[in-house]
Amino acid sequence: MALYVAILLGVLVLLPTLYVLFMPDAADWRQLFEQSRFLRAAGNTALIGVVSTVTATFLGFLFAYALSRRDVPGRGLFRVMAILPLISPPFVVGLSVLLLFGRRGLITHELLGQDVSLLGVTGLWMVQSLAFFPLATLTLLPTLKNIGSTLEWASRDLGWSWAQTFYRVTLPLSVPSILNALLIVAMFVITDFGNPLLIGGGYRVLSVEAYVQAVGRQDFGMAAALCVVLFVPTLILFGIQRRMLRRRLTVTVSGKTGTLPAMPLPIGVRAALVAILGAVSLLMLLVYGSILIGSFTRAWGADWSLTFAHWDAAVVRADDIRNSALFAALAACITTVSTLVAAYVVNRTRVVGRSAMDALAVLPAAIPGTMIGISWLVTFNKPPLALTGTAAILVLVMVVRAIPVGYRTAITTIGQISPSIDEAATDLGASRLRVLGRIMFPLLGGAFTASIVFGFLHAINTLSAVVFLISPGIELGAPTIVNLAEFGRWGAATGVAAGLMLVSLVGLAVAKMIFGSRLRMYDL
Repeated sequence: MALYVAILLGVLVLLPTLYVLFMPDAADWRQLFEQSRFLRAAGNTALIGVVSTVTATFLGFLFAYALSRRDVPGRGLFRVMAILPLISPPFVVGLSVLLLFGRRGLITHELLGQDVSLLGVTGLWMVQSLAFFPLATLTLLPTLKNIGSTLEWASRDLGWSWAQTFYRVTLPLSVPSILNALLIVAMFVITDFGNPLLIGGGYRVLSVEAYVQAVGRQDFGMAAALCVVLFVPTLILFGIQRRMLRRRLTVTVSGKTGTLPAMPLPIGVRAALVAILGAVSLLMLLVYGSILIGSFTRAWGADWSLTFAHWDAAVVRADDIRNSALFAALAACITTVSTLVAAYVVNRTRVVGRSAMDALAVLPAAIPGTMIGISWLVTFNKPPLALTGTAAILVLVMVVRAIPVGYRTAITTIGQISPSIDEAATDLGASRLRVLGRIMFPLLGGAFTASIVFGFLHAINTLSAVVFLISPGIELGAPTIVNLAEFGRWGAATGVAAGLMLVSLVGLAVAKMIFGSRLRMYDL
């Protein structure tokens, strides 16, 4: 088992990463720091990273705070709006904003009669805030739920107002989780590829510049240099976040929390929350509704008559959607088994190199998808590891992208199982493999179901890593959507996007039917 984990992580994670780190030569680095376009892209990445992270985390906090209070009207709708971006490709938001706020957009052109467009930094800021606020919600909600109601009621007994309680109790106890949410959202924002490509216009960021250098100019040295520059801040952010988790800074309450209901919110606060979150939810409904409407509209912005031609386009590209679903399902199975084995090896054995395995298992979370795609393209294109152009490389890169979440889920769950259970089985003569299969896997039911479903959803929606690795005859749904949108084929793009989202929802529904109450992916 240890050998399997070492080979898997060594070949699929460590080898490509080292290859791309040492790929740029002196000329590449000199060109990177001399050309203004690359320096401008770095500055753009930093700027959009900061502003989008702040607004996405702010929205995420508001959603989490509302969902943690039973007296806030519309919690069911807010919960759905916080889940939708988690189970659909993030770049779908960018595509929808083009349909709504582009030069031929439904709102800007049809309703307001304006010849304006949100292409550029403003549109990208809005899109990334909407696409990634659910990550902050998911991170903050457990903390806001676990803040003891006793503390809030005690503060009211002392005569504090809601505002005083919020600023002196709720907010201070939430600060560690807020910092954690900021770090997670920042890593996703600055490495985002699909939305900047679709909505950024002339506002270039590092991930898009790396794509242009690799695909457009075939300059892999410069593309690798740009990836390394992008990798440095994500690695720093990831290291800080890991350190915070190890120090358990998210503990918010000690002792008994009591069984009192959460303190009711003042009418004005409830009204403000409902107004803000209602506006965001309405925008999200427009975002996803425009994809559905666009798939039945003959020519967006010109001819609004009903047509099924775009669904015909989706049917024509059914192989792309089918490949996405098939490869994602296979990747999810491989990821789940591999992460559970890796977590068991790291947590329950004394093999040499456990610390290195632990680090490599979570490292892909810090590596930009663009960097993974380019590193795999240059690493696995010649013997003895000639995988480029095959379905295997697409499945394996999906596995690597999903490993960190599955591994962290498994390592947390295994840590809650007493070592005496598997030690007793070992004393009775059971092998490590038998202990893992007969004892650990059944006890890890929740981690198993969450890992396999998350792995499927993450894999079917991934873009930045696979866009470099697809080949004629082996296409995937997500890159097809972006390619169609880039060429202005909005109807076909919405048809394929709607088809891909439908497959994702069907996959989630099937998993819910199979696993039932054991499936708890998102505690919203």
